[in-house]
Amino acid sequence: LHMILGAYLAGLFFEEKVAHPNLVRVVKDRAYGIAYSFLGPIFFISLGFSVTFDISASSVVFMVLLTVAVIAGQILSAGAMASPQILMLSGVGPADHLREMGIPVVHELPGVGQNLRDHPIVAIICEVRDDHEQDPLAPRTQCALRYTATGSPDRNDMQITASSFSTPIGGADPFEPGGVRIQCILELADGKGEVRLSANDPHVQPSLNYRYLEEERDVERLREAVHISLQLLEHESFASIVDKVVQPSEEDLASDEALDAYMRRTVFNTTHASGTCKMGPASDPMAVVDQHLSIHGLEGIKVADASIMPNVIRANTNCTTIMIGERCAEWIKSE
Repeated sequence: LHMILGAYLAGLFFEEKVAHPNLVRVVKDRAYGIAYSFLGPIFFISLGFSVTFDISASSVVFMVLLTVAVIAGQILSAGAMASPQILMLSGVGPADHLREMGIPVVHELPGVGQNLRDHPIVAIICEVRDDHEQDPLAPRTQCALRYTATGSPDRNDMQITASSFSTPIGGADPFEPGGVRIQCILELADGKGEVRLSANDPHVQPSLNYRYLEEERDVERLREAVHISLQLLEHESFASIVDKVVQPSEEDLASDEALDAYMRRTVFNTTHASGTCKMGPASDPMAVVDQHLSIHGLEGIKVADASIMPNVIRANTNCTTIMIGERCAEWIKSE
């Protein structure tokens, strides 16, 4: 789905021509250059189509796996994982961590890679009745419940979704039946994690620590969502669909402590990573970019992707990230 959506969006924004033969360089296989120079590709792979811009650009980079990275002149847009990774590999980030990795410090910015935000999910997994036929090709999620957790000052900080067909979490086959799943989603978590380098090597994936459910309020809100979901499953509308709840087990539901342990054991993310190059004033020591996406303390370098969000939005991040890119393009054209 991400690949299809990415190809569709590429078709919306890029034309099938090149305005200048030296404008874009797309090369097969991976390579590495000094990211801080912003003069050459960092990660790239051949996609078989060309692009054109009406702004000055030295190179464009596409990474087709989990991110699409673009370096156009002075723009870094590699997503909430790769943007801080590229900056840190280039010597921009927390000084102690860069020295630990053997990277010369070009510019100290302690907020690079910090403030990793996402939407933690705890799932309730149910077996379906033998006489309930499931269609893996039908829309799987068609409704959602948004609500404000008890006592929360944050409006609509929770979401519950139900799937008509689910595959085992972590399974490779999207058509392997796994019953139905109720997903309890924390839309505005108090907790935040970090992205750190695993090695001084762009081919090595960075280390991700989400630090989920370390904050008690996050635990309380997700625990309430699980109980609400279990009450919904008792409704007569589910009687012809659900045979039994598989996870959490009766033992997991025996006490708050047992349920908390289940949630910490099974929590996962929505792939809505944000916040690792967050926007904020220069007076905020953890801010990486200003209100125009320019990196604090550096000239002529912008970050434009979900990493600049101070917190993850209470929705899927796709549309907001597109808006960030469009706004950045308008600023560049006016400069």
